[in-house]
Amino acid sequence: MNNFKDVFIKNSHTINLKNKKCIVRVDFNVPLSDQNKILDDTRIKAVKKTIDFLISKKAIVILISHMGRPKGKTDQNLSLGKIKNSIELILKYKILLINIKENDEIIHNSISDIKSNQIIMFENIRFNPEEETYSDKFSKYLSSFGDIYINDAFAVSHRNHSSITGIPKFIPSFMGFMMYKEYTSISNLSSQLGNNSICIFGGVKISDKIQILNNFIGKVKYIAIGGGMIKEFANYLNSKKIPDKNNIIHNILNNKKTKILIPKDVIIKNKNLKPEYIVKNLDEILTGDNIVDIGPKTINFYSNSIKISTYILWNGPMGIFENPDSNKGTSAIAKAIARNNKAYSVAGGGSTVQAINQFITPKDLSHVSTGGGAFMEYIENGTLPGINAIIQNKKNLYE
Repeated sequence: MNNFKDVFIKNSHTINLKNKKCIVRVDFNVPLSDQNKILDDTRIKAVKKTIDFLISKKAIVILISHMGRPKGKTDQNLSLGKIKNSIELILKYKILLINIKENDEIIHNSISDIKSNQIIMFENIRFNPEEETYSDKFSKYLSSFGDIYINDAFAVSHRNHSSITGIPKFIPSFMGFMMYKEYTSISNLSSQLGNNSICIFGGVKISDKIQILNNFIGKVKYIAIGGGMIKEFANYLNSKKIPDKNNIIHNILNNKKTKILIPKDVIIKNKNLKPEYIVKNLDEILTGDNIVDIGPKTINFYSNSIKISTYILWNGPMGIFENPDSNKGTSAIAKAIARNNKAYSVAGGGSTVQAINQFITPKDLSHVSTGGGAFMEYIENGTLPGINAIIQNKKNLYE
């Protein structure tokens, strides 16, 4: 990718953006309250820099986004119209919402008549079945409304969807500010992992993280285990059965390249006991115990490992951090990472970002990713379909 310096829209000095129709893929799939109030506007704020840049260059901005999973059918409960006013307040531009299913002439006329203080936003792109199933025909149709394509939707760039990997086949394509920051920040971490690095992984179960755990074994000094995975490691370690050499956890624990950090103690919740929350050592855990957080000895153990690390990757809370009775582990990990201001630290995943916003601030880390699944896939594979599409676009332009 370093061979193509103009993959970033800001570096594209050869293109005059004045009056150019710029299709910008964004991700406004934000969590909403029952009253349609945006609960987390991080992804909307993240693309403002790209939009401001384009407007300053007198470009015409056309946004493409999705919301939820309408499965290719129009669903007014998932209409972007529900959050249009909130988006306008955040971006500080008036938005003209257009249904892509309208007559071509109506859409083109609306784009041509756009005012200087307005931007276009197409209605939920997933109302169209061709978006998720992928269609060259639909991708070409979408590209017909623009002169330039800009991907600023890192969180969905692991999808082979028409608006992600299709449009770059037909018009010049670039990364927006947020997308480019995601690429460089995560690539920087991946290229510098070594003896003084640690990965902290939470998660519901081992099957959700097995691929990424295996991927980082041999690349980092430590991998710390948290979240729902603790129970599976505890069950394995406390079992009196002869170890199965084909067992996933057995292989992870017995690798010779990376030290796996296992909790020394945990917080157990039991509604039938007083107090409701108790601390147990790992070897005291019973099969039926409900683990909701790491314990005080583990907090100290993990925090000391974070303190001496120069590269830190965090994905997944340590427990049920939304509850004040079980948030001490996640809070402590977040604060330990924030205190180590000499380390290069990257975090990602929906719950992880929520925890960062709750206990520290994104500025306390080197980079906080807007992606969940995309973040995980990127650090697993070193690239994403949405990134590859832009690289291929550049190759096609230079050939």
